[in-house]
Amino acid sequence: MTRRVNGSSEVSAGTDSGALVGALLETVPDPLWILGPDAAITHGNAAFLRICEKVLRTKIIFPIDVETLLPDPRHARARAWWNDLAARALSGRNVMADARIVLEGAEHLYTISMSPAAAGAVCIARDVTEGGRENLRPGERENLFELAVTRLFDVEKPLDTTLRDILAFLCEADDWDCAVVWLREDEQLLPSTVWSRDSIDAGKFRERIGELRFPRGHGIPGRAWAADEVIWLPDLFDESNSARAESAARAGLHGTAAMPLRDGARIIGVLELLTRAVRPMSEQRKRALERASNALGRHIERRRLHELIERKGLEWARTFDAIELPIFITRLDGQIARVNRAARDLAGVSDYPDVLGRELSSFGEEEPWLTLGTIVEAVRDSGTPCTAQIADARDRRYDVNATVFRSATDEDERVIVVLRDTTDIVRLQESVRRGEQLAALGELVAGVAHQVRNPIFGMALTLDALESTVGQDAELQEQAGIMRQWLDRLNRLMESLLEYGKTWTLDLRAGTVDEVLQQTIDGCRPLAQQAEVTLDVDVEPGLTLLLDANRLTHAFENLILNAVQHSDAGQRVFIRARRDGDQIECSVRDEGPGFNASDLPRIFEPFFTRRRGGTGLGLSIVQRIVDEHGGTIDARNAGQRGALVKVRFPRFDADAVRQ
Repeated sequence: MTRRVNGSSEVSAGTDSGALVGALLETVPDPLWILGPDAAITHGNAAFLRICEKVLRTKIIFPIDVETLLPDPRHARARAWWNDLAARALSGRNVMADARIVLEGAEHLYTISMSPAAAGAVCIARDVTEGGRENLRPGERENLFELAVTRLFDVEKPLDTTLRDILAFLCEADDWDCAVVWLREDEQLLPSTVWSRDSIDAGKFRERIGELRFPRGHGIPGRAWAADEVIWLPDLFDESNSARAESAARAGLHGTAAMPLRDGARIIGVLELLTRAVRPMSEQRKRALERASNALGRHIERRRLHELIERKGLEWARTFDAIELPIFITRLDGQIARVNRAARDLAGVSDYPDVLGRELSSFGEEEPWLTLGTIVEAVRDSGTPCTAQIADARDRRYDVNATVFRSATDEDERVIVVLRDTTDIVRLQESVRRGEQLAALGELVAGVAHQVRNPIFGMALTLDALESTVGQDAELQEQAGIMRQWLDRLNRLMESLLEYGKTWTLDLRAGTVDEVLQQTIDGCRPLAQQAEVTLDVDVEPGLTLLLDANRLTHAFENLILNAVQHSDAGQRVFIRARRDGDQIECSVRDEGPGFNASDLPRIFEPFFTRRRGGTGLGLSIVQRIVDEHGGTIDARNAGQRGALVKVRFPRFDADAVRQ
């Protein structure tokens, strides 16, 4: 431990290594101190202690942390600045910063350099204020600037902001009052960044700079570009064709130096420095400026390239996310390397990092994840593209294509999996196919029904005549009654067949579902009351769609009466309608026995029925009417008891149509 006692530096006795450290510290004339691994100051030389005592007016006892060194709440920003530098140095990075310190009423500019060392960091401060700066050894000024440029470019800031910080550092360190970075664009120099001291009125000069463009060989910046060397003009007014003479005069700027900014052998722009003083340009200063501009040019081009890569990467990511097809890019081991927004939506994950590194099968034990995991393995093992068709639990249909992307190195091989939602296409195909089948079947049954109706009518007349001749014979009257029941059933079947095979011309108009349902419920309520079944209605008002009221009423009537017929006395039939995004969902649910699981795939087929005396055409007619309205219909069992039929229609937005 080192302790400050009566103005001298003392190292804890009994340690030869400690004495050696203390001796080495005192050989350095500049303030020097050592940071421990916890960022506390463990050693400091006499120059460091003198500054601390003058600024803080207290004696220093090592080790000491920055909170103890700067306890005043007004020093919060200084502590944060110090901790940031220390953290960088202790992480193994060379750090450089500048600080202004008031000593005995005079402001001093110090350049602080921190270098990582074993289990800590070595820090040194160099006074670079006027007078102190002249003590720098040859070449040291350029090294300080190189380190400062490296440090400033290491900070994640936009290029323009970083350039302002660098120009401020350079001008403060070498007594310049204004600086301009000109960057090449095609065959012209365009102003990129301008910095000036607060003490000068450079507003008009800045405006003029923003208007200028210098071709190669024109103006001071253009001459530096063409000559590929430092151009020094002691006074701007000596050049009669200066495009900035008037505005520079208002700002009080006279001397200017322009030097090429290089990235290797290529000139990417020009750095121009201006001063209010009229002073000569020494060869030493000229070499220093050349080195400074070369360092700055290299860093500018690297940052521009980095920002270009980031910008292109962002553009690619946005384009990738804009693709509506879900796309998964996986490694050969199945772990996800990249996904687009549609894929994240499919997986139900909003945060991008939560997807990376996971396997496709980890998102669920059902489709599409099971097939996606299998198809990646198939592509990896076979090395050839694979395709699949998937239907998930919500009956969404997907065409899947998976292929291996081969790059120059095996390590970069990826499997690209693309899903295409074909639900609407499949439904449309099924609807068209079903419509063609129904049309053909409808034409057939309508013809048959028409031909059979006449014999049925004749049989009914004959039965009436027989009943009038047999008189009051009870046995014959009973048999005639049975025959009449069968004739009535045949007649109802023929009416259903004619209804099924009838060619309809839809009259679609904007209307509300609640009006159609209310009309239907009013018609069905007497039969429901007769069966002692309660109709439980919850319909959202104002649900507008394009509809044919008569056809849609017929469809809802079939659904409600079908539910009533499968309900026992005292049970309820639930009728619901609500808005679901851009769709309108209507449902009818009963508390009856529900559907047989084996019957569900066939319940919309014509003539399929399990109900005694039923025609098997009710749900087929409903499906046809729903198709005519551009909707979909789905039937399933409702939980533990009952059947549920859902119908969905596209919502009609009159305002959108008018626009």
